[in-house]
Amino acid sequence: MEIRGIWITTTGSQVFDSKQNIVKAMNLLAETGFNVVFPVVWNNGLTTYLSRVMRENFGTEINPRFQGRDPLAELIIEAKRVNIAVIPWFEYGFASSYKKNGGSIIAKKPEWAARDSAGNLLIKNGFEWLNAFDNEVQNFLLSLFLEVVKNYEVAGIQGDDRFPAFPSEGGYDSKTVERYKQEFNQLPPENVKEPKWLQWRADILTNFLTRVYREIINVNPDLIISLAPSAYPWSHENYLQDSKTWVEQGLVDLIHPQLYYREFELYKRDIDRVVANQFTKEQLPQLIPGVLLKQNTYIITPQHLVQALKYNRSVGIKGEVLFFYEALIEDNNALAKVLQSEVYSQSPGNFDQKEIKKFSFTHRRINSNFKYINPSQETVLKAQFDWVEQFSEGMAAVKMGYKSSYIDKTGKLISRLRFDTAAPFSEGLALVKINNKYGYIDKNAKLVIPLQFDDAVSFSSGMAAIKIANKWGYIEQTGKIIISAQFDEAKSLSEDLAAVKIDNKWGYINQTSQTRIDFQFDEAGRFSESLAAVKILNKSGYIDKFGNFIIEPKFDEADIFSQGVASVKIDNKWGYINQFGEFIIQPIFDFAKPFYQSMALVNIGGEFKRYEEQGKAYFTGGKWGYIRKP
Repeated sequence: MEIRGIWITTTGSQVFDSKQNIVKAMNLLAETGFNVVFPVVWNNGLTTYLSRVMRENFGTEINPRFQGRDPLAELIIEAKRVNIAVIPWFEYGFASSYKKNGGSIIAKKPEWAARDSAGNLLIKNGFEWLNAFDNEVQNFLLSLFLEVVKNYEVAGIQGDDRFPAFPSEGGYDSKTVERYKQEFNQLPPENVKEPKWLQWRADILTNFLTRVYREIINVNPDLIISLAPSAYPWSHENYLQDSKTWVEQGLVDLIHPQLYYREFELYKRDIDRVVANQFTKEQLPQLIPGVLLKQNTYIITPQHLVQALKYNRSVGIKGEVLFFYEALIEDNNALAKVLQSEVYSQSPGNFDQKEIKKFSFTHRRINSNFKYINPSQETVLKAQFDWVEQFSEGMAAVKMGYKSSYIDKTGKLISRLRFDTAAPFSEGLALVKINNKYGYIDKNAKLVIPLQFDDAVSFSSGMAAIKIANKWGYIEQTGKIIISAQFDEAKSLSEDLAAVKIDNKWGYINQTSQTRIDFQFDEAGRFSESLAAVKILNKSGYIDKFGNFIIEPKFDEADIFSQGVASVKIDNKWGYINQFGEFIIQPIFDFAKPFYQSMALVNIGGEFKRYEEQGKAYFTGGKWGYIRKP
């Protein structure tokens, strides 16, 4: 499936002016090869649909230009007739008006006005702005989104370079200033682009987008959240649009950066930059760039348009959104004809929301509240994240989209969601990864051992195994290397012994790098309760600290001993054995984790799958639950 979209405006366009015009436009788009349209529904402080929210708040149900009609409803009917999806476009976002001193919204709600550092109404490029950090303003915008997705048969909603967005010159209203002061015990800086002040305000918009995403998908999990920001990082510095973070946290299903260049080489340059710096391979299906067709007197040439769209396909981008419809019909439909005969000559396939959602985190966010429980089953904390790990040393790793951080026991994040991986805290430090380098943070999220290692494990007994180039060694908690990088693989020190690998065989060393158990095993785990799981000839058993087998190798897989029992796998099922190798819980589970506080997490019905390129396995599906230790 390709995504071929186009914006339909009210400015410089007559599409919405009659039902006949809408019919004609949808027919042309279907013939040309489009499968999704983005009709404007919110601009100039007015809606192009019948809005109860606007009627109750401002007494104007619809833009007077369309009085007596509902253009959005008419367009949806005609688009559906020709198999085109509809995603309403909230063009003005947090902007209240254009060159109207705030317009009717701020006239009635002056407390909603955004302020610059001089205390004046925030104006940028002629647009007057609402305060995007104000709860009432946020609730108002969200209520517009929700009434559209609840009342109309649409495929999703769309924001652009004004949603979520806010000029970086703003944020100096009394509420926002006080909020910043309470958090940092100082006034906001006068420099509007001071990094901490810039990021703090951008994070408020990101947090609101998180709420918008959840609210929309809880109406219908198939709804698409589509955003068309300005190009990053310019958008971040000037409009607080942290679109890289939006993608990393899974807060957008389709993203259309406005790469509005009038020269193909500039467009190509920015596509290359965006693909290389802002999207991983697994995120790339979300990228459907915005292409400029027409602006004022400018109109793209057919040759430039074909070049741009073919270049998208050549780098793995499967679609684009074009700005805007009126360009297609100029010069006797010249651009429509060239699209139909060349890049869009083959059918794009229907706009498939479920196919798009395959790359999203929606399934984790439907009515998802993680609940922490203690052994007595008392609920102590609820948290809204895509994934939450168990607490360790008062901290729990959490994940949103592709990024992780940590919360304390009140549920407060100790840092932005910025780590690619985040291991549990151990001995006061946590192992984290950013951009393929590993380091260690303290409980204030300060990097105390810099990101410098190619791989690493958590601290144990004052030591941590780290990888430099192709060899493993060990560091102490200052980051100083205490055992040089000399092993092919290495695991954590546990009960005074660490499993290490040399020449395809595993053995055990002590804290001074002396060999304690000879290199004879095909795999080796860490010691726990004086036993370690090892593998010989594809079968796992358990040895003591002298290297003697206490439980003979007979299992397919084996985990650590905890509270006197260990989970083991035999004939594709997991169960639990005691220290004599006897099953105390029969192998009936598809996956089983060690016991912790007399409970263990198990799965029935799941399976291991492999990442095609990395060769790594991950467990998915089935039902998870806890069992108690017998």
